[in-house]
Amino acid sequence: MNRRRDETIQELALQMFELTRRTWFQSQREKYKGGYDLSESEFLALDALEHVATLSVGELRHHVGVLPAQMSRVLKALEQRYDEKLVLCSINPKDKRKIDVSVTPKGRRAVGAYRKAKISASIRALDSLSSKDLASLSAILHKIGLALNTGAPDAGA
Repeated sequence: MNRRRDETIQELALQMFELTRRTWFQSQREKYKGGYDLSESEFLALDALEHVATLSVGELRHHVGVLPAQMSRVLKALEQRYDEKLVLCSINPKDKRKIDVSVTPKGRRAVGAYRKAKISASIRALDSLSSKDLASLSAILHKIGLALNTGAPDAGA
């Protein structure tokens, strides 16, 4: 019985991966509409900065999950690739060894456009579901989100 459950979980994980891959592939066509061709790491950096005043380079690197050299390349791209900077880097006034990073208004627009392009394919697919199916999916996604936050599946389900 446990083996069957493991096989089912494996199959569902593969289905989730395939759906994610297909929606991200479809969104590739739409991301250019906003004019921002961000890499995944660039998006994650802007996303981490979106609701805070600043983060140090080290804090930002932790949020994005990249190596120091990769973070340097990400920041360079966000500062130099567009006609206006998407982030600003400045020396921390309290600790001159640290660099603080903040998102610019154009950076906020870029992360919003990128997010919108990425979710548009999902919105079109979800629109085909009934209200009952949407409610069921919402409950399931909530449980999956909780399991991802805690690192353990919900034993009561």
